[in-house]
Amino acid sequence: MRIVVVGATGNTGTALLRAVAGRSSVTHVDAVSRRGPGRLPAPEGVAHVAHHALDAGAPAGSPDAERLAALAAGADAVVHLAWSTARRSSVATEANVALTRGVLRAAARAHQVVLASCASVYAPSYGEEPRDESWPTDGVAGVTLSQDKVGMERLADEFSRRYPDVVVTRMRAGVVLQEAAGAALVRRYVGPLVPRVGLGRTVPLLLWPEGLRLQVSHADDVAAAYLSAIERRAPGAYNIASPDVLHVEEVAAALGAERVVTVPEQIARVSHEAAWWTRVVRARPEWLTALQAAPVLDTTKAHDLLGVDPTWSGADTLTSAARGVARRREGWTPALSRHREPAPQVDGD
Repeated sequence: MRIVVVGATGNTGTALLRAVAGRSSVTHVDAVSRRGPGRLPAPEGVAHVAHHALDAGAPAGSPDAERLAALAAGADAVVHLAWSTARRSSVATEANVALTRGVLRAAARAHQVVLASCASVYAPSYGEEPRDESWPTDGVAGVTLSQDKVGMERLADEFSRRYPDVVVTRMRAGVVLQEAAGAALVRRYVGPLVPRVGLGRTVPLLLWPEGLRLQVSHADDVAAAYLSAIERRAPGAYNIASPDVLHVEEVAAALGAERVVTVPEQIARVSHEAAWWTRVVRARPEWLTALQAAPVLDTTKAHDLLGVDPTWSGADTLTSAARGVARRREGWTPALSRHREPAPQVDGD
């Protein structure tokens, strides 16, 4: 099989490149990213990986759009992982619409398109009851990430009606983490004041918003689910997450917290917003709303139809990610590293 991975240098993309390297089912990968592959060559393995530096959100008829369409033509699958996390929500939305339109436009000549949706596409669910893929996909009001993912899935609906012969697969993951993304997590979401020592071993104090629970997945488990969906050419939506739900006690144990203080929800929101405006924290205040509203994901469908089960527990994934944050672990691609090396020249440049 030949697949095209758009957004190949990000959190899930790097894990997917690792996954295909050891699977004989994939013989060639066209890895697309805006800045190129970074400091290291493509991982060795069964699949041959060719990197292409281009903007998937470029307008129709532009050189980058034409190059992406040529890569997607006849591909067994096009995987859409590219996503904007710009500080201004309007900028992020505009970029995400352009990216999804660009990828779907190119994927019209492929056999399958796989889209990276997420748990935030669902309507709020604050209880502990697991929700399957039939839960309403209205998103969370006022949350840019959520509404952008809803918009992406609506564009996918239009695409399915227009191109019924192309299989459309939607992967709805919870929080996706890995140690190699530690430094990127600090730069994009956490902020520079998070300590470099102690995380995952000994943390004096953990402040935890009241009612918050987490369902996380290791990037390698998510990548395995993507690869299985491609190999099986599986249509439809699939919840992807570690089945264990982490509450404050499990999170404290995973991070090595010696003391926990539960913060009332309203105080947590106000504090987060103040920290964001002063740039102490880089994740937008609405992200706390999204995390609290995210349903517990029922992953039965992924188990039954994709044949995948997580190999990482949620607690172990969180501990590994915390270790990466503490060490400011740098990935080898521009999306996961502070290094900004010039993108390599590719055909057509």
